[in-house]
Amino acid sequence: MSRGFIVASAVGLALFTAGCVGQSRVVAPLAPPAPAGGGPASAKLIADDGQGGLTLPDGTQVQVDQRGGFTLPNGEYVRRDGSGALNLPNGSRCVPTRGGFACP
Repeated sequence: MSRGFIVASAVGLALFTAGCVGQSRVVAPLAPPAPAGGGPASAKLIADDGQGGLTLPDGTQVQVDQRGGFTLPNGEYVRRDGSGALNLPNGSRCVPTRGGFACP
């Protein structure tokens, strides 16, 4: 009888301790919901204007050249890589999306 009591006590103590440990865990807050467009909240869009040019996030219009790149208003060149993404002068990469490019 005492052996059964010891086993039951040990199991009960183990379950009690496990419950206490589980309650002390810190849960990270959930990320904010994605905007309606489905992209990250911090993403910026370079939009295709439908006439061979692009509209930058600040509203500036640029013309795409034969290589698929374009020159920014400050004179720096944005080139398109083999996968169709835009490589910005600051090292960021804008990936193609429906209707333009999503940039970090």
